[in-house]
Formats: sequence, C-alpha cells, structure tokens
Amino acid sequence: MKNLYKFIYKGIISFKHTFGTEWNGIKSDKAVASTFLSVTLIILVVYTYIYSNQVIKEVPVAIVNQDGTRMSRDYIAMLAATEGTKTITTFADLEAAKVAYYSRKVQGIVIVPKSFEKNIRSGRQTTITTFSDAANMLFYKRVLGDVTEVNGYFSAGISIKKEMAKGVSFDEAQKNYTPIKAISTSLFNTNSGYATYLIPMLTALIIQLVLLMGIGLLSGSRREAKSTHKKFPRILHKGGVLSVLLAKACLYTLIYIVIIPIQVGVVYTLFGIPVRSSLLSIYVFIIPYIFSVVFLGISISSFFKRREDSIVFLVLLSIPSLMLSGLSFPAEGFSKFYKFISEIIPSTAGMNGFVKLTQMEASFVDVLKEWNHLWLLTIIYFVIAAISLKIRAKKELALNKAL
Repeated sequence: MKNLYKFIYKGIISFKHTFGTEWNGIKSDKAVASTFLSVTLIILVVYTYIYSNQVIKEVPVAIVNQDGTRMSRDYIAMLAATEGTKTITTFADLEAAKVAYYSRKVQGIVIVPKSFEKNIRSGRQTTITTFSDAANMLFYKRVLGDVTEVNGYFSAGISIKKEMAKGVSFDEAQKNYTPIKAISTSLFNTNSGYATYLIPMLTALIIQLVLLMGIGLLSGSRREAKSTHKKFPRILHKGGVLSVLLAKACLYTLIYIVIIPIQVGVVYTLFGIPVRSSLLSIYVFIIPYIFSVVFLGISISSFFKRREDSIVFLVLLSIPSLMLSGLSFPAEGFSKFYKFISEIIPSTAGMNGFVKLTQMEASFVDVLKEWNHLWLLTIIYFVIAAISLKIRAKKELALNKAL
C-alpha cells in the first residue's frame, strides 16, 4: 500500500512537472506558439471569410442567339434573371463565344438554335446546347443547373399556354402538365453553401495538423539537443512514461478547450455557419480525438531528426487526410488498403464525428461509433508512443554518457 501511494505521488509530481515543461516549451518556441495561434485561428478565419458568400452567383455566360426572335430573347431574359447566371453578352456566332470562353471572360456558352421559335410554334422539339467547364465543378453545376431550370419553366409555360388556348383553365392546364408534384427539401446544408460544407471539415483537420506540427517541432528541438531524458526524467523510471504522456495530452486538450469555442462560437456565428450541437458534446467528442493525435505525434516524432522534418512530413500528410476522410470522396469507393489507411488516421473519425455533431444535428449516440474508434486509436498510439519515447530517452542518455 505504501509503495502504491509512493508511486501515485511521484506520478502526480511528474504530471505537474511535464505539464509545466511542455507549456513552457510551447511559449518559449515562437514557431510552435505561432502555429497554434496563426494556423488555428487566423487561417481558419481567412478561409471562412473567403467562402463567406457560400454560393456562387452571377456566373458570366455567353449567349449565341442564332434565332434572333422574340421568343429566343424571352428565353435569354429568363436565363439572365436567374440567381446564378449572368449573361454578359450575346454573340453572333460560336467562334466569337469560344474566344471569350478561352480568355476566361465567360464560364459557359449557351446556344439558342435557328428556328427556335418556329419549331416551338409548330410543335416540333428544339434543342438548347450548353457548354460549361466540368473541370470546375462549382461553375459547371451552376451553369448547367440554371439552364436546366429555365428549360423546365420555359417548356411548362409553352405547354400551359397551349392548353389554355383550348379553353382549359390555368389550374387545370398546370395539373395536366405536372401530374406529379415534386417537393425537394435540403437537409442540414439548407442553402447549399460551400463554407458550410468545407469549414467544419477544415476545423477538425487543422486540429490534427497543428497538434502534429507543434509536437514535431518541439520533439525535433529536443532530439537535436538530446534533452528528452533531462526534460522528462521520470520516463526512465518504472511507469514514469504514463504520467508524462497523460500530462502532454491533457495540456493540448486544455489548449483546444479554449480555442474551440472561439472558432465554433464566434467565427461560425460571424459567417453564418450553423452549429447544431452543444459545446459540451463537442468537448466530450474531441477529448479522444486530441489524445489520439497527441500520441500519434509523439510516436512519429521519433523519425524527426530535425525540426524542419516535421513540417515537410505534415504538409504531405494533410491532403491525404482530407481525401481519406470520406467527406471529400465517398469511402465506399476506396480499395480495402486505403480504407485501412483512412481508419488508422485520427482525422477520419474526428472529421466525420465533428461534422455530424455540428452540422447534422446528431445526438452523441449517433457519433458513438467514431468516438469509440478514436478511443481505440488512443490506446494503440499510447502504447506505441510509450515504447518510442522510452527507447529515445535511453538512447539519448547513452549518447550523453559516451560523450
């Protein structure tokens, strides 16, 4: 019993010492401190501001009116009246429109064919041809969507007028044209805003990016100075690595307990991004996320011989983390190998759970799968971090003795 009390007492002392040492290391290292402040707050604010318009409006489109009739002009006026498309000019031929398109003056081309009005009045089908750049999905969706919508309304107007000419009432003619009424309801991202889609994902991803970068920079400095065993002397004692790792994880969790309300409560509110969860639920969810990322960072920091190595590694890791999360591309489309890789990266479960909580109004029960997965990763990376940290401290001690 006495030995147990002594072990716990030393563990508490080591916890406090590690907590203070790590905090002092963050404060005294300008690169690490600026990483937490600038990347976590400033960059997310800038990103959110860039996408604050949420949706693309008034995409410039070239019109090639080969018909020149009143009905073709009515069609063009309807297209110009849509929210997303702005017809900046009408061209006499397709070649002139192509010149404007390739010089990026317009993002799409719409061709109203010859005999447009004549074909419609004689009951023959006519064709509206649309060109838009599918390499840019936002412009492509906007142009194609508006043209399709105008085609539908224009066709409906023609059919309804023909029915009314036969003596049918407007209501009856409308019912005959659309016997099935479709009601479409957008869930969660009701305004189809790009910021509402992207920023919550980036928030969760940047938590991982900043933590790994900060840990990598501090670890690289200590490895260069061979000071790990000096900074955290309890590592070399039995059970000492437990208190060291827990202190590090608790410190970084505390930092984000301060940062998250600023991002979610202030920045999201300023730019109209909804938050459909309580702060308490977000806190509870991110604890295993931060713990798993911290232990992952400590595990891989053994490979960083210099401070700069961590930055290079994390730049390479950030984009795959986003792609493998399953939010930018469906995880069902991944091969088994990439599914496995995505599951061992904390940001995959972290981003999915964070988005469900903040955007999909999910209860905590709905994110238990991701939460439990993060705890599993926490345990796995804790074991790896404990082994790698102890080996590293022993090597540094041996080198110092040899010198």
